[in-house]
Amino acid sequence: MAISMMKMNMKFLAVFIAFFAPGLCCGAAIDVSIPLQSGCLSIVQLRQTLETEFHLPCSVVDGLPDVDVALDLRGINGWLLARAINGALGDGFHLAVDDDTLRISVDTDKLPADWDQSCNALVKFTQIAAPEATARQSRRFGLHLPEVVDAKRPMIVLVHGLDGDGCSCGDLAGLIRGDGFQTAMFVYPTERPLAENAAFLARHMLALREEFPDLRIDLVTESMGGLVARRYVEGPGYAGGVDRFILIAPPNEGSNWIGAGWILKLIVNAASWKNDPQWSPAWMITEGICQEAHDLRPQSNFLVGLDSQPRRAGVRYTIIAGKRPAAYRYEAKVLAVAESAIGTQISQWWGFRQACQAMQSEKDRLLSRIGDSDGPVTLESASLDGVSDFVALPVDHIALFESVEGHLPAAWPVIHNRLTN
Repeated sequence: MAISMMKMNMKFLAVFIAFFAPGLCCGAAIDVSIPLQSGCLSIVQLRQTLETEFHLPCSVVDGLPDVDVALDLRGINGWLLARAINGALGDGFHLAVDDDTLRISVDTDKLPADWDQSCNALVKFTQIAAPEATARQSRRFGLHLPEVVDAKRPMIVLVHGLDGDGCSCGDLAGLIRGDGFQTAMFVYPTERPLAENAAFLARHMLALREEFPDLRIDLVTESMGGLVARRYVEGPGYAGGVDRFILIAPPNEGSNWIGAGWILKLIVNAASWKNDPQWSPAWMITEGICQEAHDLRPQSNFLVGLDSQPRRAGVRYTIIAGKRPAAYRYEAKVLAVAESAIGTQISQWWGFRQACQAMQSEKDRLLSRIGDSDGPVTLESASLDGVSDFVALPVDHIALFESVEGHLPAAWPVIHNRLTN
């Protein structure tokens, strides 16, 4: 039975890179030829070859179908598969296809040796295998400037957080433009390593400075975007020109919420699949494979290296943090819904009246309660040595930089004050 070429390509490489390649013994050179049947590869035969020739246990190749399906390698199909896999794995893996044989040559010393290298190879494979989808996504990334840049007016560059995009900064951007500033959005693949995204930002900022050398730049960052921007501002690629650096809820010491990354990834992509006609399943890989989670762990190599850098001289830092976990707001909202469901008339009946009063009291208590974090980021994590301008607000993580339930972003008054002084 024939199946989708792209789906099988992805399945094959995902299994190979994630499980097969890192598990092979170093120093082994393997050459295998698998006969094709009318130009098609039997998946059952492929499973058997992986188990016998490469000595892999069944558990490793269980990602491949256990029924006899056929992967069509004739013509352009075989060429695309070979091009994508060879391009992703370089000298470590070579695949060649002719009319009756699939040839696999492996140099295990040059294969991905760990999870990060495997992720990078899988991303590269997907970029080659799905060039149109990759190009559509790539056009969304980068520094998006106004149509006309006024070199005499300050430019506020906004940097979004994890699984965000330009729309995530929309509320703040509108308010900032209302103050007479011009704004730019830096959009990046949030699940890639943070150092990679910081280098991406540095390239764009350097190009901006070269074109407008006297332009004053202020940075306003949201959550993880603060780490990306800090790596740029405090690193060797800094192009200069930054005056204000405002970090909203930055996880400077990491976050213990990183375990929810896969769930957040699925939620965000499900919403994109439903609402964005340009969305492609390939984007779930090319945006990164939760690789930022390694950098967001407390005491990660990225954070230790970042914290070893001093604050950039001449840059005015402000940190705005939250001290009310989002759970309090959601619990209060549930109580409000329950109270509303009772109805005005019924709420005056004996028993119901007392219940409504109790719910109102608990809702007020929740909305006035504060703690030592905004949910994902603790106050301790948000703080930073050498930054004395630290403002803690009684709101949760999202409410700091997005409009919630009709309220402006809670950080806005502080941002307005710093940008205009």
